[in-house]
Amino acid sequence: MNVNRRKISREKMMKVIFQIEARNDFEGCDKEIYFEDDGKKLDKDYCEKLYNNFLNAHEKIDEYIKNYSKEWDITRIAKIDLSILRLAITEILFFDDIDVAITINEAVNLAKLYGTDTSPAFINAVLGAIEKAITKERTE
Repeated sequence: MNVNRRKISREKMMKVIFQIEARNDFEGCDKEIYFEDDGKKLDKDYCEKLYNNFLNAHEKIDEYIKNYSKEWDITRIAKIDLSILRLAITEILFFDDIDVAITINEAVNLAKLYGTDTSPAFINAVLGAIEKAITKERTE
């Protein structure tokens, strides 16, 4: 897999998840709008898998965020940070071919690009705690 293509696709999917939240479209009704061709070379398989898994498991994904974003109610988390967390948790849960450390690093990089000054540390902390919990769940 071309690393740059995956990075572009990851960024696109973060924006798609952001739009899903903004439109409250957790049924996926506006899929064609999200994937209008913007001229970028996307990894379509990755995008499709992430989109479908996120929609099917968004409640479970949000439970992880609620449980591991210490002292932050999910409704108070900046929407861009929430989108980055959702993207990364979907990858952790459903993409065994992507190393979790890479997922977390890429999420932190997205937070540096799109979030506030505190976003990278917040995202890193939440995802680190979630990664430990998921690893523990998988070994039990």
